[in-house]
Amino acid sequence: MAQRKEKKGVIKAPAALVADGAEGQDDLEVLHPNRSATIAGRSVTVREYGFIEGMRLRPLLQPFLDDLHTMMLGDALPGLDQITMTLGAHIDAVSEAVATAADVELEWLTGLSQDDGMHLLMLWWGANGPFYVRSVRNRIATDRAVEKLRAGQMSTPSSSPPATETPNTSAS
Repeated sequence: MAQRKEKKGVIKAPAALVADGAEGQDDLEVLHPNRSATIAGRSVTVREYGFIEGMRLRPLLQPFLDDLHTMMLGDALPGLDQITMTLGAHIDAVSEAVATAADVELEWLTGLSQDDGMHLLMLWWGANGPFYVRSVRNRIATDRAVEKLRAGQMSTPSSSPPATETPNTSAS
């Protein structure tokens, strides 16, 4: 039986750190980061939005994203308290987004206790927050690239300068 050659430059975890069958275990988590819990006696699964669903919610959440953008203009990710305050400032839009991701009624969501509501909010942020943070980081990177391009551009004259005649100095 032929032995498989190891590819050079490929970094693998030591065998002791990878349990049998555990390789790639987080792949599903990355692709579909659903979060499940029992909240107020109800089994709830908060899922990441699909493309169309996310696009439909985007206009509703744009003011939240604008505030998140402002917070993230520095190089560091804002703290959970800052993000939670911003979510609270946009609670009507966020409530609708959470209810959509959890497939629950908005009325049920608004009746949750402080602890249950915060638990559900954190499940939603865990499933959908990375998308929003990535969107804002992409916006910041794009803004910076445009600023850099604009700063490097030289102004050009609006029209070419008039042609001038040079005196003929040759003797006839």
